[in-house]
Amino acid sequence: MKEVTKIRPNPTEYNKARYGELIRNRRTELGLSQAELAKQLYVPPTYIGHWEFGRSRPDLNLVPALCRALDISLACFFEEPESEDALTQQERRFINGYRSVSDRDRAILDSTLESMITLRENDLWEYCRDHFVTLDHNDHSAAAGTGTMLDEDTESYAVYIRDNAKARKADEIVTVSGSSMEPMFHDGDDVYIEYTPSLEYGEIGLFIVNNNGFIKQIRDGYLHSLNPEYDDIYLHENDVTRCVGRVLGIVDSGDYPSEEELRILQEIERERRR
Repeated sequence: MKEVTKIRPNPTEYNKARYGELIRNRRTELGLSQAELAKQLYVPPTYIGHWEFGRSRPDLNLVPALCRALDISLACFFEEPESEDALTQQERRFINGYRSVSDRDRAILDSTLESMITLRENDLWEYCRDHFVTLDHNDHSAAAGTGTMLDEDTESYAVYIRDNAKARKADEIVTVSGSSMEPMFHDGDDVYIEYTPSLEYGEIGLFIVNNNGFIKQIRDGYLHSLNPEYDDIYLHENDVTRCVGRVLGIVDSGDYPSEEELRILQEIERERRR
């Protein structure tokens, strides 16, 4: 009998099939837009697009809230059979041990656990205070394709970003629209922008040409697309062209706070405003 070789699934295709399609199908069943679902989860709308396209999976901290928003169970999300007996062996051992000790010992365990939870919460609050910055996220995307409206009146909203070298240099975050800058930047990627009125030859920046925003590489007299399937943009005397800034790099999904971190950051902000 011929031996059958098992092929490991491509992670992107696996994420898309297992999580992306489930999220998209359930979201559309409920009549929710990506922006509406993102608002419920306190995440940028680009997160939903990444999940549904299979580029990434939701952070584990976000899964419970995502399941509530989609009105599904955790077991359904992870494609596990519904069962009340979902504890690990170690968790069962701990519960059985807890039940077997005296009331006095249970009180000691309760107090110890409560102290550990409080210490962890305090540590997380200190971490959030010291390790996050806020940046404006442009409400419009910048095309790595055919151009999108991006003018002086474009609105933005503040987002929390984990402190890092790019975030400290950046002035805003913009979402890439289109695929003309692949393989460096993909449709839906968030990128850091550092404001500057000019760039050196070969640098990648955000440009406004006749009120249309583009992320392109600057060349002599034209804006270059890294993807050979897209045309370059040649600049003419009558064009109204402005360099907005330098693209510093992609905002990784881990640069955004987890659901728990976001909750604490919002509490810190409310305290600051009192």
